[in-house]
Amino acid sequence: MKQSTTNYNPETAPRITLHYLWQEVLSSLSWDKGFFFTCKQLLINPGAAIREYLAGERKRYSNPIRFLVFATALASFVVIKLDLIGRALGEDILENGDEHAQQAQQEVIAFVYQYYNVIGFLMVPLLALITYVLFRRRGYNYAEHLTLAAFVTAEYTLLYLLATLGLYYYPALFNSITQLLWFVYFTWAIVSFFPEKKWKAVGIAVLINIIYFLTIMLVAGVIGIIFRTLSGAEG
Repeated sequence: MKQSTTNYNPETAPRITLHYLWQEVLSSLSWDKGFFFTCKQLLINPGAAIREYLAGERKRYSNPIRFLVFATALASFVVIKLDLIGRALGEDILENGDEHAQQAQQEVIAFVYQYYNVIGFLMVPLLALITYVLFRRRGYNYAEHLTLAAFVTAEYTLLYLLATLGLYYYPALFNSITQLLWFVYFTWAIVSFFPEKKWKAVGIAVLINIIYFLTIMLVAGVIGIIFRTLSGAEG
């Protein structure tokens, strides 16, 4: 039988489950006093912070889903307010002389604006599923992998906000920087969380990133094809 590496005490702290995460969100809608502590610990050592949370030390930390909700909502507001996606894609749209292609790209941007939160949340369960499959021998259940994905994604989202000024004035350069930031932070989180040899953990983290981004590109491509098809039919 597989043994979990989570050193929690079932008598003092329940194991993380999907039901537990959802109940925590419903029962704690007020301002979370553990928000800044969570930010600091996830920045200093994400792996240790998440293991501590899973082991039962939860009073000092934000609930991972609520933490993600706040970070995503804040990022959505900033991205839409500053039109960061439009600025990042603006040059490509202007360089493309196809009127239908321009319209399709504009519709894709509008779709991203409208469903920014939904897209962000859909990516977190996907990321959790990938880590769950690749690290299934570690004994963590899917909800615990979801906790990992939620914490890491939320912390990166807050770090992303620090780059918004650069994204506003130099979108192409800082878009590459934020992608590199995700790769570095996510890899560090994986290496510090799972008790694997460092080289092996780094290799798995790279594989997860490849699968993750290929999936995102596939989803974006499908959305683009749908909009192009609809635009062509209307034209």
